Amino acid sequence: MEHIDLQGFTDQAIEHAQRPRNKGILPEFNAEGRITGPCGETMAFWLNVRDETIQNASFYTTGCGSSLACGSMATCLAKGKPIGEAAHLSQQDILTALGGMPPEVEHCALLAANTLKAACEDYLKNHNKG
Repeated sequence: MEHIDLQGFTDQAIEHAQRPRNKGILPEFNAEGRITGPCGETMAFWLNVRDETIQNASFYTTGCGSSLACGSMATCLAKGKPIGEAAHLSQQDILTALGGMPPEVEHCALLAANTLKAACEDYLKNHNKG
């Protein structure tokens, strides 16, 4: 495993950075979003939505440990939520769930929130809901 500098991270953030949940493309999905962030890292989300509720979510990032932690937490927060509610998960929601992040990497939570929103909007657009 590559070395991830996690100085200043909470135990929760370290756990998600070292053992990210829901990493990799879903075998079945009906929505996706992809954004390249300010540091040049790309994040992608895949959603499996049924009855307007996110049944499953996954992500991938080319970014660092903080991107892994934020993408992982965003998928955990999105699962089981109505698509409209998940679309409104914010940078602060992700940071709070992780117990905070060092200020210099908080933008990773914004990237995760925006990429999740893009995936939700993809679903809504393609299913004539938005």
